[in-house]
Amino acid sequence: MRMFLFYVLCAQFMLHGQADAAPPNPMPCIIKAKLGLSLYQGAGAALDATGKTQQYLVYARTSEWCGASGGCTLFILTNNRGTWHLLSRITLVHLPVRILPNLTHGWHDLEISYSGQLPDGRPALVLSRMRFDGKRYPLNPSVPPAEPLAHPTGQSVLSPDSPLH
Repeated sequence: MRMFLFYVLCAQFMLHGQADAAPPNPMPCIIKAKLGLSLYQGAGAALDATGKTQQYLVYARTSEWCGASGGCTLFILTNNRGTWHLLSRITLVHLPVRILPNLTHGWHDLEISYSGQLPDGRPALVLSRMRFDGKRYPLNPSVPPAEPLAHPTGQSVLSPDSPLH
């Protein structure tokens, strides 16, 4: 019953306003309903090279989804025929998140930063390539099938200075 009331309130919020006003952004309501998040950084993305679906990257900023030094969780939502659903969840993520030009199974690879170690053992942010497997992106950037990257090459979609919602 509480979730139904939440959807009704979101719908009223989105429909309220003047006819000539820009339509409100429905993503905060969708993110709250699907993920339960009220504090996050988010950005729209075109990960599916066919353009048939839309994606939205959500970087959680709450203590339940972030570790002390291990980064936070990145959620990838996808919209297929007007319905948003969770496509992937990636843990240990540090910003920035970048989209690579390479495609795997018709979807762009992602460049993810995470807390790791340099070859000499010193702690550092490490880069990984995350490839779409036909259903989702890998959960953890620090272990295979994630692949190490030597240097940043992608287009930034979420950065440390992206606005908080």
